[in-house]
Amino acid sequence: MENILIGFSNVFQPMNIVICIGGLFIGVLFGALPGFSATMAVAIFVPFTYVMEPGPALLLLSALFCGGVYGGSIPAVLVGIPGTPASAPTAMEGKALVKKGEGGRALNLVTLASCFGGFLSAMALLICAPILAQIAKMVGQPEQMLVAIFGLSVVVMLSEDNLFKGVMVAVVSLLLATFGQDPVEGFPRFTYGFSELTGGFSVVPVLIGLFSLPEVFKMLEDPHGKMAESGTVGSMKLKKDDVFPQLGNALRSSLIGIGVGIIPAAGPDIAAFLAYNEAKKASKHPEEFGNGSGEGIIAAEAGNNGATGGSLIPLLTLGIPGSAPAALFLGAMIIHGVRPGPTLFSQNAVTVYTMIIGFGLINLLMYVVGLIYCKFGSFILIIPKSILATIIVVLATVGTFATNKNMFDVWCMFFAGLFGYLMLRNDFPTSPVALALLLGANMEKAMSLTRTMYEGRVMDIFKRPLTTALLLFTIFSFVFPLVRMHAAKKRKAAAANASQEGDNT
Repeated sequence: MENILIGFSNVFQPMNIVICIGGLFIGVLFGALPGFSATMAVAIFVPFTYVMEPGPALLLLSALFCGGVYGGSIPAVLVGIPGTPASAPTAMEGKALVKKGEGGRALNLVTLASCFGGFLSAMALLICAPILAQIAKMVGQPEQMLVAIFGLSVVVMLSEDNLFKGVMVAVVSLLLATFGQDPVEGFPRFTYGFSELTGGFSVVPVLIGLFSLPEVFKMLEDPHGKMAESGTVGSMKLKKDDVFPQLGNALRSSLIGIGVGIIPAAGPDIAAFLAYNEAKKASKHPEEFGNGSGEGIIAAEAGNNGATGGSLIPLLTLGIPGSAPAALFLGAMIIHGVRPGPTLFSQNAVTVYTMIIGFGLINLLMYVVGLIYCKFGSFILIIPKSILATIIVVLATVGTFATNKNMFDVWCMFFAGLFGYLMLRNDFPTSPVALALLLGANMEKAMSLTRTMYEGRVMDIFKRPLTTALLLFTIFSFVFPLVRMHAAKKRKAAAANASQEGDNT
């Protein structure tokens, strides 16, 4: 308790609060720019922490991390372009709300849900880290395989309107995920003489192209118009049903995010899709999803921000980073002489509690910083489409090149954008591409290692309690949407028959 109180006193020093606010402003900016990310923000500023004390250094990186994950939701709402892959579900709902004149409400929902999910993840760090770390120890290759398959089940929910097209897109995208070196044996596959393909398709350039450029092409269909008739996004006031009735949705989504964040190689993007999927299944109005659902926005944003603190739990307690930014945290902590692991809370208690309590404060401050950004962000809507399209292409190109510093990624981004535009024009969903590319490589590696571990005795993996639970969740996630689709068709048929009988009488 003494260490927690010291952590509080450290965090509320004026200089540390300035560091938190400054880190948030920079992090949100990185998240909001297409092609940039929370990972990039943390990576760029790690060298700046060398001259800082460990506590303030970790506060700065935490603010950059949280701000970057949240920032991607601002362009996702305003122009339908997710600044980061984790904001893809938000883009589906936010753009629809902007068209309805409720962009301000959408931005407020995004900010509030992000702060809620991030703050709960900070509480999980403070209270539950040792318990959750014990669960993380149980996650081996079989569990990672089932988590990936469970994640792919989201395709069924996201493609209810055209299940065949959604599944087809997911299968093709899984095949694209096999390009590059075999994850276990290491030999190259489908490289076609391109050395750049040895590591497979880089996910970030493909997703930037897939979610950014189709919007640009749509803008250029009417280049002299503006993003909206009005220069405002409407009132930022929330509706009566936006807060307290949605607490259960926000809590469930935050816990999903925390749980996904704990699993190495998962992260905010997978958490956002899973939370969005579960919210749609639990909703009383699933037909609103995709057409401007506040429930969907709350679920996605609480989920992806819940993963921020979740990814730091295995880092602090086991020394295992749960995401790319967490891996950068690991390097920064080692540089500052803070060794993550079982002894961290005894040997560096003051530093780690300063970071955890600061993590909670950062997510509370993010509401104010976020609303400031949202107010200025609304001016995007009065920019002529031709100018905005040019800015987006330049930022997407620079951001893509900055990821791995090669032109091959830029060409991949443009080709992905072209295919994404063709998919949208022909009513093919693009979300399954993101899911399959994010999960495909991890799933293949986990499947190969699981097969090696059990020497072909596949059923033995279900002797592990977590794999059995994940299998049941996956079956339910696949079957429930299909049952609901069948029931909806029966209801429509019954209604049509009743209407016809009424006309006959």
